[in-house]
Amino acid sequence: MDIDTEEVQVVAVPNQFWGAVKIFTEKPHVINRRLCGTSNLWIGVCEENFSREKLTNSLTEIINSDVQDDVQPSTGKNLNYNIDDEADNKKINDSSGIFRDKVLNSNVIQTGLIKKKLTDYCFQSLSSYAEIKSHDTCDILENNENAAKIESQHEHVSNYQERKWSIPWEHLAKPSHSIAVIRKVLPKQVDKFVPAIEVVLLGNKPEAEPSVEWLKKHVLPKVAKWTTEVSEDGLVDDRGSLQLIDVLEYNEVYQRLKMKYGKPLVKMWPEVTDPLKFVYEDISIAAYLILLWKQERQRKGLSSHQTFVDLGCGNGLLVHILAGEGHQGLGIDVKKRKIWDLFPSHVKLKESVIEPSDKNLFPDYDWLIGNHSDELTPWIPVIAAKSAYKSRFFIIPCCAHDFSQKYRRRRTGRSQYADYMEYVKEIGAVCGYEVQQDKLRIPSTKRICLVGDKRTVPESDYCNISSTIDLFIKKRTDTNKQPCGDTNAKDDSNSVIGEDTALSEGKMWAEDFKARKSVQAVRNCTQLKRSMKEDIITAITSVLLEKKHLVEVDVGNNTCVTWDRGGSVTLGDLAKRLDRHLLAGMKKECGGLQTLLRNHRYIFKIFNGEVSLQIPQPGWKKTASSLTKTKLCWFHTSHGGGCPLSADVCMFAHGEDDVRCQENA
Repeated sequence: MDIDTEEVQVVAVPNQFWGAVKIFTEKPHVINRRLCGTSNLWIGVCEENFSREKLTNSLTEIINSDVQDDVQPSTGKNLNYNIDDEADNKKINDSSGIFRDKVLNSNVIQTGLIKKKLTDYCFQSLSSYAEIKSHDTCDILENNENAAKIESQHEHVSNYQERKWSIPWEHLAKPSHSIAVIRKVLPKQVDKFVPAIEVVLLGNKPEAEPSVEWLKKHVLPKVAKWTTEVSEDGLVDDRGSLQLIDVLEYNEVYQRLKMKYGKPLVKMWPEVTDPLKFVYEDISIAAYLILLWKQERQRKGLSSHQTFVDLGCGNGLLVHILAGEGHQGLGIDVKKRKIWDLFPSHVKLKESVIEPSDKNLFPDYDWLIGNHSDELTPWIPVIAAKSAYKSRFFIIPCCAHDFSQKYRRRRTGRSQYADYMEYVKEIGAVCGYEVQQDKLRIPSTKRICLVGDKRTVPESDYCNISSTIDLFIKKRTDTNKQPCGDTNAKDDSNSVIGEDTALSEGKMWAEDFKARKSVQAVRNCTQLKRSMKEDIITAITSVLLEKKHLVEVDVGNNTCVTWDRGGSVTLGDLAKRLDRHLLAGMKKECGGLQTLLRNHRYIFKIFNGEVSLQIPQPGWKKTASSLTKTKLCWFHTSHGGGCPLSADVCMFAHGEDDVRCQENA
């Protein structure tokens, strides 16, 4: 079958090109999903002309030298083991640990040989390079030099940012300059792979164009895309993840927690929700917090593990994992979950409504956590600030809530999510915190976290912070009561708060605050009448099939058939084409068109904001499922061209006689 290829035309100034290369170089895990990141070990700058081909050949000889031969494992089974057998697991861990030590030792030897070879080709380390350059250049490289000293003095420091080697991209603006980076490539699966040494050469004197298929298919299209997103001055926003912790340590902790908690939790999962998403997402968050708190203990000289309260803890997984790793804590939610009864006794979970008032303070705990805590999100910095001077907070904002209602976007020039993040950070600042922002590696579109672990006010002024917070809350709640655009309303935010206000002691801090109900109404399109769902699906497919798009479908036995997939349309345009009564019915049940489409992903595909029909896949391309043949094939019954697959190949039933009962499947 012929494969369509498309030539990408890119018009970019040099700064935009290097900005795109910067994204690829510093974030290789974006393209290679087997990596969790890299750690720069040494960086050198060269102003001389040199043969790139000869240098590359020399480096290849070092990498393939005999230093590797002495550390190869005798069998690939050493690093692939069954964690269910504890005795065998310990033996294998011991043997794999010996192998890992040998490999890491060879990496040290390799790094030294590579560094010497680069020095022979006139590459000077950043610290040496800075000594012979102007004062301005020394200032530019000062952070890297300090980072190198810190790295050599101690393996762990309080702030991971202080010991990161940064590539001096500004030197590439000069055509004669080249940069060499020796770095450690960090795999995700640390139980199967060990870090590898990689050399990156950056410069403007290529002598040949490598025709590597992987580069053409994966790297270059990404670089071409990024050049269009980088400004002409070459500046790139640092949107990377895990900026506040060590990526290597994070990956090791995550893999350890995944092996320890992942499979058992998925196996015992009693809820109706997807365990794969919730289990591994909470493992990721736990790994991040464990390292964040480890750094805090090192920075502050703490001897005991931090304690915490998880407000809106949901299924309690995060509480369970953190408690299992030595952090005593409490999880509170308005509704008890089935899985709570399956946790060990040391996992403290409480079913209770949390309302913002002086009755809900937690001075005996170190950290407050809000993981997608909805209406509690803006209150968590407030509760932390009012609980104690030493209280800190960690929140992952999701749905935009203000103190007493849904959040109203304040700046139209940015997305609702970005605007809300800035607002929550502002609340943290009002509460006297220096709020840091980071991006987590979790399977969620809302994965920005905010960390408030440092105070901006001295402890002697702590008694005054509460009144400042009260004034801010009163101003916001009063503003929210006004109609949008009402600029003539009286601003009495500076008035004295008396005993008759909602902020007085023992009362709610915002009288209009409404906590979530323990029983939530189902609003995911599942309660739509069947006739309405069929009408909506028919209307959508009619729009898509207005355009003809023939595709080749693999039906087995090296045979393909031609089938009309129809066109694609953006979600916005699709909504405009649908009857307003149908849209109103969906909005009443779920709030939008996208939910219904995702509930019917066996029919529709959403990619880059556009909707199209799925291409039916034969059964052998799918994981075996007990749901095979338990549902009628929509394409067979409703598509004008029918289903391109035969009944014996399609995963869905072609007619009532082909349907199997789910219990017996």
